[in-house]
Amino acid sequence: MKSDFYALAGLTKRGIKIFLKDKAGVFFSLLAPLIVLMLYVIFLGDVQLDSLKAYLSGAEVPETLAKAFVDGWMLAGVLSVACITVPFSAQSILVRDRESGNMSDMLVSPIKRHIVGLSYLTSVFAVSLCICFAVLIVAFVYLALTGWYLSAKDVFGIVGLTALSALFAALLSVIICSFISTQGAHGAFTGIMSAAIGFLVGAYMPLSMFPKAVRFGALLLPGTYSAGAFRNLFMRGALEEISSLSVQAAEGLREGFSMNLDFFGRSIGMSSQLWLFVASTAVVAAIVFGLRLAFFKGTSFLTPAGRKKGK
Repeated sequence: MKSDFYALAGLTKRGIKIFLKDKAGVFFSLLAPLIVLMLYVIFLGDVQLDSLKAYLSGAEVPETLAKAFVDGWMLAGVLSVACITVPFSAQSILVRDRESGNMSDMLVSPIKRHIVGLSYLTSVFAVSLCICFAVLIVAFVYLALTGWYLSAKDVFGIVGLTALSALFAALLSVIICSFISTQGAHGAFTGIMSAAIGFLVGAYMPLSMFPKAVRFGALLLPGTYSAGAFRNLFMRGALEEISSLSVQAAEGLREGFSMNLDFFGRSIGMSSQLWLFVASTAVVAAIVFGLRLAFFKGTSFLTPAGRKKGK
């Protein structure tokens, strides 16, 4: 048991070092969400704010409060997308080992097979936590400078949800990336996914603006529920202040900015969104565990295509 722990720690450290050695990969993994934030601050923020001010024209909501609400919405989107895209980008470690044959070498080493498989999860999860928390710190600093309406409960909730979201995406990346054989295919997949996922989970545009078929399709993605929970945590404080000025306006904003989700005709709030996301994480973890059992028995889903085990 102790030797397994040391083996897992060593392989996890190896995976982290391999990812950090790719300076460009680390840079762009961190830069991508920050570019979206920068575009919002420079260009898109004023458009969103003007639209919100027009909607709240009769409620006499201070501009600083309206801006804090819009800022919370955008930061929730940036963080929810980062928690999905960063783990998939970091999972290049697995694909690289498959392509180079390093995985085959590890599979015939004295290290237990399931420890090798688990190390790809732990290393990607560790890398993802570091990058996502770095993005989160930038988000908190930005809110502190422009308008802070978060309670201590909101802050701890955001931190916990960030960790859970990174874990979910790390688990899912193990499954999906285990079927990708080359780094070129992995790069193409992550590029397409990164471009599409923000819209599919309602991070960049409220789901209420999409056609009904798209909204219902988004409900099949667990990331939709994590994004919804992030929105509630980031925007709840500002919305409560708006509600004290106009309850009707606050309820309209809650629905219009997809803080509540239309779950096949039923409106669900943050608690239901969190439970659905936790359940999704548990299901994905069970699938990974099942694959891990297959891996342990020798029918490895990680074995590179075209290579025989033991070579």
